[in-house]
Amino acid sequence: MVRVHSLIVLTAAALVAAASPPARLLGLGVAQAQEVEAQDGAAPARRVRVAARGRGRRSEQSAVTPPGMQQAVPVAIFGDWNVFVNGEGRTRICYAIAQPQTRTPKTLKRDSAYLFVTVRKAENVANEVAVMLGFPPKPAAAQAKPGAAAAPGDPSLNLGTSRYGLVVKDGNAWLQNPAEESRVVADMSGRAPKLVVKATSMRGNPTSDDYALGGFADAMKRAREECSK
Repeated sequence: MVRVHSLIVLTAAALVAAASPPARLLGLGVAQAQEVEAQDGAAPARRVRVAARGRGRRSEQSAVTPPGMQQAVPVAIFGDWNVFVNGEGRTRICYAIAQPQTRTPKTLKRDSAYLFVTVRKAENVANEVAVMLGFPPKPAAAQAKPGAAAAPGDPSLNLGTSRYGLVVKDGNAWLQNPAEESRVVADMSGRAPKLVVKATSMRGNPTSDDYALGGFADAMKRAREECSK
């Protein structure tokens, strides 16, 4: 059964991902992210964050809502992680969301990036890991050519010494192997201080986004609680 991804909730029709293993249906709008080389040391894209702080504090600010999630409601903040919910009852979707602490290279201007872990009650999905990269990356070798060996510049999610391949569509990415999602979320909730997303832009620029994991375990717990209602 093909999983339907709900990284962000929109009324637009779902887009079918590029023909590559695994096949994906995307319930998201395509960010019109255009990578532009920064000129003469121009500042990187501004990092947008929820202003409210504190353990479990409810956010009253909606301006930082990621693209396409205008209908989602912010309910709590834990460290760098925000908890959003959308819908009620069986259709309820809950998210733990963060933005990168650091982005390299700093001289490359990109749209804002977000890392999501989604709980979708109706589909019994508890650990869907997804990334909005903020630019269109080169796909993994195996995505471009099924069966090809992994290449050093393939998009990946990295936790300590563990590396997980990503499949990409436009400026969005998911784990190549959905069966690894539970392990990734468990590692994110453990002792790892950060998660690193690596990708190569269409112009051949290697990029790296570092996400702090402090507060993630609490944010994920709250997201699951919200989707148990």
